[in-house]
Amino acid sequence: MGEEILANPIAFTSIQELLVALLYVFMTIATPIVVFFLIYAGFMYVTAQGNPEKIRVASQALMYGIIGGVIILGSAGIATIIKNTVEAF
Repeated sequence: MGEEILANPIAFTSIQELLVALLYVFMTIATPIVVFFLIYAGFMYVTAQGNPEKIRVASQALMYGIIGGVIILGSAGIATIIKNTVEAF
């Protein structure tokens, strides 16, 4: 009788391609979240009305939003560097 062959449902041929694709999905989801947090931190500044405690909380939210954005943007660069390094060997 005939042999049945299962097709690979994943379009990626290597682990590196899969990880890069997952990273881009993560970046697509995380970027709007970071933008939301930056807008929310600005809203917190506006509504602080000079209250030092609320200004401190807004400053922390802004700092964490910026750090999150840098990590997200940096992750693409780091992934590209790692992928190119692995492919070089």
